[in-house]
Amino acid sequence: RHCHLHRSAGQGGFFVTCDNQQTDEDMAVLTEEKKFTVQEYLEWEGFEPSFIYELINGEIVKKTSPHPQHQIICANMFRHFDAFVQSQKLGLILFAPVDVFLDEHNALVPDLLFIAEARKSFLIDNSVEGAPDLVVEILSPSTAKYDRGDKLKVYRKHEVREYWLIDPKLKSVEVYVYRNGDYDLDFLETEKGTVQSSVLPGFVLSVEAIFN
Repeated sequence: RHCHLHRSAGQGGFFVTCDNQQTDEDMAVLTEEKKFTVQEYLEWEGFEPSFIYELINGEIVKKTSPHPQHQIICANMFRHFDAFVQSQKLGLILFAPVDVFLDEHNALVPDLLFIAEARKSFLIDNSVEGAPDLVVEILSPSTAKYDRGDKLKVYRKHEVREYWLIDPKLKSVEVYVYRNGDYDLDFLETEKGTVQSSVLPGFVLSVEAIFN
């Protein structure tokens, strides 16, 4: 994987151009002995084909390819989110692998994300520079500690307005909304019921549609 960091005009941010590889699932921290910056991460020579990598609080984390169930859930959610967003011209829905660069020590790869129309300038070349409006993470036994722990804290720090956690094992959906510096759990539904988005008013999704 070859990547380059570029400074963007205006607010002094940065963006990258790189060749991304499709994958996700089991995770391993590769660089516990050193806290990497984004620039060092992009110049790191340990990338292997067919893996996704994230930089989480300066640690390089490697993920293998997702299980079919994970992909089915992601596809179901993308179809419903994208249909709603496109019908009202609200912005963009993207799915992994897309690098999201949040600060000098965090480059995350959410399973699904929404960028509002007014913030589409965050989408630069092969990556997103800045916080999405909404993020979805699909849990697995190995990723749950990150999705509920470090990644949640990073999303909260950068004021991602809404955070969905999908648990394939329990068939549950949690919807967290950023308010007053923290996440409030607005919805927790298992197997049945519906959940709604505050970032996308009028968007209602049945739990069964996610796991069908």
